[in-house]
Amino acid sequence: MKTVSVIIPVYNRTFSIRDAVESVLIQSVKPSEIIVIDDGSSFDMALYLKNYMQHIRLIKLNENKGVSFARNTGIKTACSEYIAFLDSDDLFLPEKLEYQLNYMVENNVYISHTDEFWYRKDRWINQGKSNKRYGGYIFDKILDKCRISPSSLIVHKSVFDEAGYFNEDLRVCEDYEISLRFALKYNIGYLEKKLIIKRAVEENSLSKGIKYIEHIRYEILEKLYRNINNMLDLDLKNAMINEIERKKHIISPFI
Repeated sequence: MKTVSVIIPVYNRTFSIRDAVESVLIQSVKPSEIIVIDDGSSFDMALYLKNYMQHIRLIKLNENKGVSFARNTGIKTACSEYIAFLDSDDLFLPEKLEYQLNYMVENNVYISHTDEFWYRKDRWINQGKSNKRYGGYIFDKILDKCRISPSSLIVHKSVFDEAGYFNEDLRVCEDYEISLRFALKYNIGYLEKKLIIKRAVEENSLSKGIKYIEHIRYEILEKLYRNINNMLDLDLKNAMINEIERKKHIISPFI
């Protein structure tokens, strides 16, 4: 079995971070390490994690620099061949790491993601067809929105050297942006099996209050197009142009 480090960024979350850590501790295949990055919380996170300190590495940042900086800090300090991510309000199901690592080795893929359950406040949510996931060379299929949840991702560490790290200028939609860069270069493995629970159980969920998130996606996509359009074949170039125009139409009343 390949070695894997699990990176959990957290900012001012209490009970959900303990749930997240426990969901990693009960994995059928244990990770080499669990790295919790405290992204400048206003209290001593070690007090809330005192019962888990022998099982985790807790890295305390002096100020809140955002989830991208926190994840990148974890990636750069991780000792394993593979990197798994878990947001502090999400949960791994018990065989998540085992299934996914076996899948990646058997299919020779360097990036993979899985299906997921959604839980909002006090109820389970049907994701609907609009949130369909994909595998393969999927760049044109993920232009509209992020279809790869960070908590479902496992990435071979070498990928970050080629495709780059999380964009630290982005406080939201960083998952959308890096998914596009991954999909430009790699075959993305997809396990059509629900192996995480994606939750929004606290009021300070990262995307809450971002009213015009489509505007951020538009800016990401337009910037990416300027950087790569001369490297794309005609079909991908047209797909990007069409999606940029669609997003521009959506956000035009708010500009």
